[in-house]
Parts: sequence; C-alpha cells; structure tokens
Amino acid sequence: MSLTYQQAVEQVLSLADFERKARANESPDFHIKRTSLLLEALGNPHRRVPAIHVAGSKGKGSTCAMIAAALSACGMRTGMFISPHLHTMTERFTVDGVPISQDRFVAMFERVWPAAESVRERGGSGTVSVFEFQTAMAFLYFADVLVDVMVIEVGLGGRLDSTNVLTPEVSVITPIGIDHVAVLGDTLTKIAAEKAGIIKPGVPVVSARQAPEAARVIAATAKRLGASLVHSSSVRVVAADPNGAGPQLLRLAGASGEYSIRLPLLGEHQVGNAATAIAALETFGTRTRPLSQRMIEHGISNVRWPGRVQVLETGPPLLIADGAHNHDSAIALRAALTRHFGPLHAPVLVLGATGGHDPLAVARVFSSLSPHVIVTRSRHPKAVEPYDFAAALRQDNIEVAKVTRTTQEALERARQIAPADGTIIATGSLFVAAEAIEMVFGVEPEIYPDMRGSAGPLRLKPELATPAPPR
Repeated sequence: MSLTYQQAVEQVLSLADFERKARANESPDFHIKRTSLLLEALGNPHRRVPAIHVAGSKGKGSTCAMIAAALSACGMRTGMFISPHLHTMTERFTVDGVPISQDRFVAMFERVWPAAESVRERGGSGTVSVFEFQTAMAFLYFADVLVDVMVIEVGLGGRLDSTNVLTPEVSVITPIGIDHVAVLGDTLTKIAAEKAGIIKPGVPVVSARQAPEAARVIAATAKRLGASLVHSSSVRVVAADPNGAGPQLLRLAGASGEYSIRLPLLGEHQVGNAATAIAALETFGTRTRPLSQRMIEHGISNVRWPGRVQVLETGPPLLIADGAHNHDSAIALRAALTRHFGPLHAPVLVLGATGGHDPLAVARVFSSLSPHVIVTRSRHPKAVEPYDFAAALRQDNIEVAKVTRTTQEALERARQIAPADGTIIATGSLFVAAEAIEMVFGVEPEIYPDMRGSAGPLRLKPELATPAPPR
C-alpha cells in the first residue's frame, strides 16, 4: 500500500539529517561517491537536464529565485531545488514556482527509497543522508516532468556537497563570508576553496563581488580548470531607487542591453544579487539560446522569496521578518531597513539562533540602536536554548528585555512594548522568520517528530495582527 505524504516525509527524516541535528563527535559525512551511486541506480537523471549551479554564503537562495523566475518568464519550464524550506518540505522542489504536489512527492520517494537501500546494502559508502536523498528526488522529479532547465542551490559548501555531481551549463558563486566554520574552515580562503569546488573544467563561472581573499581563490580555480570567469560587475547598476517599502526601481546594463526592473526584494544587497542573476542568465543564453531581455525583466520583477527583509505588517508598528544569522547578513539587514524605512530608533528585536551560526552577530550589529531584545527559540531541533542565548548576550554586554520559550510568545510581547512608530524585527534564524510569517498569515507548517512546540499554525492574537499583503 502506498504511503501517505506524512509517512513519506517522516521516513525521509529517519535518515542521517545534518541540517536538523548533528551526531556527537562526528562531522557531516558529505559523500559525492554515495550520491553518484544513488543517482546511478536511478539512471543518472541529473545528466538529462541542463543546469545552473549556485553556491555562496550570502544571497544564493535569492539569486536562484531570480534566475528561475526569469527563465520561467522566458518560456523555459524551470525546476528549482533549494534548502532549507520555510514551512513544508515540498517548497524545496518547484517547477515554474509551483511546489511539488504531495502525491508526486510520495511517488518520487517510492522510487528513490529502494535505490537508497541498494546503496546501503552495497556497502563501502555508508547510508544515504536526508539531503542526498532529497537531491536525488529533485533530479529525478525534474527529469520526469521534462523541465528545460534546473536551477540547483548548493546545500552547504560546494566541493563535497551532494549537488556537486552536476556538470552544469553555468556555475554561480554569490558573496562568500565566514559561516559554518566547523565544516568549511575558519578563514575566508578555506571557505572560498570549498565554494569554488563547484567550478568544472571548461564551464563558465559567474562570480559576485567578493572579498579579495575569496576572489583570488575563485580566479585561480577557474584558471586552473580552464573555466571562463564572468564577474557580476559586468552588469552595471545605472540607477537604483529604493522606492520606500515598494519594489526597488532598477536600471541595470548588461551585455544584452539595459534592464528596467521593479525588484520586490528589499535591500542594496538584492541589487547585487540581481546583477549576479542577470550575468548568469546572459552567460547561460550564450551556451543555449538567447533569452528575451524583456522577459528577464518581467521574471525578476515578479520574483518571490519570503523571509528576506519581508514586510509582514505595515504597522503601526512595522513588522519585518528576515533570516539574518551571521555578521554579514545582519549588516545587510540593518542597511536594508535604513535604506527603505529611514533611521531606526530602539527597534524591538525578536531573536532566535540556530546551532552552527554565530548567535551573537545580529544583536551586536543592532546594539548601537539601543534595541529592546526579546530572546526566543524556533521549533527547529538545532535551535539554541533561549536562556543560554540570553546568558551569552548578557555576557557580551547586550541587555535582554525578555526571554520567551516560543516565537508566538515573543512576538506577542514585542507588539505590547513596541511604540506606535517603532519597528519589530524577527530575525537571528530563518526559522524564527518562518514562524513569524506563519503567525501573521495563518500558514500551516509541517511539524516533524523532532520539533518542539504546537502541532498547528501559530497565530498572533486577532487584536494584535494587522497584516500587510504577502510579499
């Protein structure tokens, strides 16, 4: 008898899951050979569809979303595989922006599971992990539904990531920063070497603006492999109007001409991501078929990428959700808020943290604004305990106004203490941002066995909620 969707998801999560938990004294076992064996058992579906492969520390998801939206607008049936998801696992596998159906998810699971079992029984390479399993599902799904192109986001790093079985049409590296140091290394040079591991012989690579250490590694790797290096600066910003809380009004000049874009994603960092996406699209077009400039404009102007400087409530007070979880992303968030909403005074920060990141970075970046800090935790199993997080903040001389056990409690408290002309920012973790979105818009999330918290959607009390339209 066929499994239900919920049973299939739980069986996937029964595998080793380094996104959601870590085994004591062990590093995540990212194993290209194991993924290759799994895909070989499935007929190597990843070789049947042209791909754009995207790595980086910052902006890779946004860049993937812009590339995929533009390709769909150009009339190409486009698959996109991303991680993590905000609310449901189906979000990871989309075709032209539509998540995989639950029935199709089960069908893909039932084909990949026996292949994963055969890899385990074969021995010598260990057990397939959750992310490796999902990677195989994505490639099989996209091949099955006959997409014209797939946009694939690296899960972690690049060189040893399961997605790196690809030989794409174009590789893309978004800005590189210090993150996941336990796995990728503790210097920018080491981390850049892992990200540059996606560069393939003879395959062009598009690089966003990088710190000098990272730029040197990417350039040297591209030269060694005979891969032409395209800089995102080849797409010049002619004009950029922040336009308040509305779409940013951009004019960008690339090799194919000038693009006029109404970018729904806020922040100057998203202008850089748009330039990287256009450089990647133009490079892809030279290797496949020319893409319509007007349709690229249309696609990027209609991109959706929730949880990134997302306005949940226009106020009063203003409520923003953003997944900033390290120093660089916190800097980008603060700059975006100032750019679009003016100077911030004593904002209310709803902060949660997830293991593997710097849990103090966001608070440090905002500390000069004298914020009211409310510490909380998401349902995610790797979420940092709020009292431990609060103690670390206080030791860092950052005052904590309140410690809560759930995002719901934290946001309700924030609405009580925020001034009418103030700003509430739910951040520190993409999963805190996701739960804020669920509360405001009544989104039903998936609750997995290893999660804490309620088994239903979180909601603000009706008298506290004044939602803006979803972005």
